[in-house]
Amino acid sequence: MEGGKDADCIIEVWGFQQQGFLGTDSRNCFPARFTELSVLGAEEQRMHELYRFIDTQVQDAAMNMAIDEAVHTHHLRGDVPPTLRVFRWEQPSISLGRFQSVEREIESERCQQLGVALVRRPTGGRAVYHRDEFTYSIVIGKRYGVPAGVVAAYTYLALGLLAALQDLGVRAELSDERVSKHPSAACFASSTQADLTSGGFKLVGSAQVWKDDALLQQGSLPLDDRAAEFFSMLRYPNEEVREEALALYREKTTPLHTFAPTASWEDVAAAFRSGFSTALRAEFAPGELSASEWELARQLVEEKYSKLEWRKEKVRLV
Repeated sequence: MEGGKDADCIIEVWGFQQQGFLGTDSRNCFPARFTELSVLGAEEQRMHELYRFIDTQVQDAAMNMAIDEAVHTHHLRGDVPPTLRVFRWEQPSISLGRFQSVEREIESERCQQLGVALVRRPTGGRAVYHRDEFTYSIVIGKRYGVPAGVVAAYTYLALGLLAALQDLGVRAELSDERVSKHPSAACFASSTQADLTSGGFKLVGSAQVWKDDALLQQGSLPLDDRAAEFFSMLRYPNEEVREEALALYREKTTPLHTFAPTASWEDVAAAFRSGFSTALRAEFAPGELSASEWELARQLVEEKYSKLEWRKEKVRLV
């Protein structure tokens, strides 16, 4: 994990390095034993509560990250329920993992030439290209039944991702690969135990960060292949190495439209709402951001997400 010195301050799931997943249950594509997680804890409470589903439409890169933090902060205060958000990007954008080095890994001038925005995520992991893809985030806490710990929390929420893909007609499973000791700058260049795969190809990559008793998880599902464009903006020693990395990437990942060619962005959004509602046994009802969330998001854009240098801010490990 880049910036390992800060490992006591952040939980990284987008390419995390812990082990211990079990196999899958062939009857429903959900990990064996993980299905038990959805019926443990505060189930009775969840069955009677409405969670929130929000589509914030098109926003710029900084605002998209600021909204996620604003929702997380308001959830920690008890002001808003668990929230599943889907969103789009005003322009093609690359979101960087919290500890990634722009200088070492990104061709900033190339990004400017292509009109691609750069923004740093509050979560860890590697770079993600947001063009012709579906982006989601979810904010939820322990009081709503989320188990403590990176592996347990991720696998609990993976039930929603698996159900969403199943609704789209895609059979997926949790990756059983271990994280590479020499990861690519690109998130989707390799699968780890934090990711969902189908037919051996990585489909969904996600990242997670905790504050106190609540987490923020962000994830991306590519819809179409933009790999060559993406890799032209990543820094490599020479073009031969770049081409080798791109070829490896294409061996390991494929977009959703390979398996569900007619699925629209709206279809995916509906599947995510349905999938998470089913898996977490709670209805994600359509809602909107509060005035207070918008106000905090605008403040965070100005003070934080419009810059790339804020990454040393501390987050308490749970």
